[in-house]
Amino acid sequence: MVKYPFLPHARKYIADLGIVLDDLGELGTIIDRAKVRIAATFEFLAHVQNQAPYKRVEIEIASFPVAILVVTGVKDRLLTERYALSEARKTYNYLLEEKQEVILEIAKSFGWDISLSKDEPFPMKMHFVNYLNNTSRGRLVHSPEWKLVNRHVRNGQVYVTRKEACRLLQEEVRKYIEDKTREKISKIPPNIQEITEEIKGEFKKRKPHLTEFDQKVQAKESEYPPCIMNFLDRTSKGQHLSQTERFTLVTYLLNQGISVDRVVNLFSNIPDFREDKTRYQVEHLAGQRGSGIPYKTYNCSTLQTHGVCANPKDPICRSIKNPLTYHLRRKPSKKN
Repeated sequence: MVKYPFLPHARKYIADLGIVLDDLGELGTIIDRAKVRIAATFEFLAHVQNQAPYKRVEIEIASFPVAILVVTGVKDRLLTERYALSEARKTYNYLLEEKQEVILEIAKSFGWDISLSKDEPFPMKMHFVNYLNNTSRGRLVHSPEWKLVNRHVRNGQVYVTRKEACRLLQEEVRKYIEDKTREKISKIPPNIQEITEEIKGEFKKRKPHLTEFDQKVQAKESEYPPCIMNFLDRTSKGQHLSQTERFTLVTYLLNQGISVDRVVNLFSNIPDFREDKTRYQVEHLAGQRGSGIPYKTYNCSTLQTHGVCANPKDPICRSIKNPLTYHLRRKPSKKN
């Protein structure tokens, strides 16, 4: 229930605690935990924030519906989408560690027609309607490998791998949360309304940076930020880069449209270079492995914490939150 608070028996557990809507405003610890869940969506990182669940089970479970209540009250589409995606990604990571029977149980709680299969390498099969509901919109709709025409289908059942079933459940959870935030609320307790206004104000301040960050305009190499130029220069000379520096360089280049092959080749001069290992790691960061979602670059504050910010006095660096938006702040050079 801590990992999957959207399940029916988790909702029953909360009801059995005797927590009614009017009382939630008095439960400060639950509200604080709900704020933490929502605040994670303010980050620029695309991968899931590694947050350990709260030590008290009842607090962690109850914080989920409270967080949804707050997000609903904020009434901001961008926050709703980010919160739903954040929770769904956590679900995906949890599911990867589960036995197949648990995955089936969770899928069936959403009304899926799904069962085990004896066909390798597809240990599960699901009704094509459930499959299409989670691949015909959202982040999977444009991926060729998810098109029904490219799938193994028999007797109305689509055969999937264990990891694919988890990925489809991620989409189901994302939709579930977004749908919950669209439900009308008759009354919000005063204390929760206060928190809602606090979250709304904080998100409003960060929204311009988040919106800018989501732009798809790619940078030319001459427009790369100082940190990336520094990492590129050292890589070309075969000099050592820390794990933070490598992660930052790879994710930045991938998000700027540089191919996996080109990124892998960049590291060929590094003394400890192993093409198979490097390719695996780059493909993972590109979203070609695992959750299918590409990673974003560390925030500037994280780079500063690790002491790898190349030029903190750069006026553009001082005005951005993440290296990926550096080129968007540069003024176009005047033509002679």
